[in-house]
Amino acid sequence: MEGVAKAAGTSRPLVHSYFTDRRGLLDAIHIRIIRRLDDWVFHGLERADTTHARIAALVNGVMSFIDQESQAWGILSTSGGYDHPAFHRLRARWVDSLVDGNPDRMIPAQVVVTALVLTGGSWVTAGTEPVAVVRVLAPLVTTDTAPTG
Repeated sequence: MEGVAKAAGTSRPLVHSYFTDRRGLLDAIHIRIIRRLDDWVFHGLERADTTHARIAALVNGVMSFIDQESQAWGILSTSGGYDHPAFHRLRARWVDSLVDGNPDRMIPAQVVVTALVLTGGSWVTAGTEPVAVVRVLAPLVTTDTAPTG
């Protein structure tokens, strides 16, 4: 906490008055990063009027966030941020936007969101274009016929 206080140009007691321990500080950091991620995705998702457009908004928003805020994404992905309740709520909201009232889309929508969260960093690092990701992920949710077996 002393390093945090020094980096912030303040005293250690002041940092402790806001964050009782490192876990509290990390929790606050996770919440801030999750809100920024939500902002990156929200605007496109709000304007999307089809499931395909919502998938494109999710992919573009998440991949842009990873590209432009790579340090924040790294903190979220390596420090337990994926397990944060706020991140669970955000992912659930993204899934709901893809399900769009059709319960048959629940599992495919979860697959899309999970793939994006867990693999998005690798896609960005490899230089994969978001449109290529949308081309692969969209049929999982937008196809009306489900595989049988």
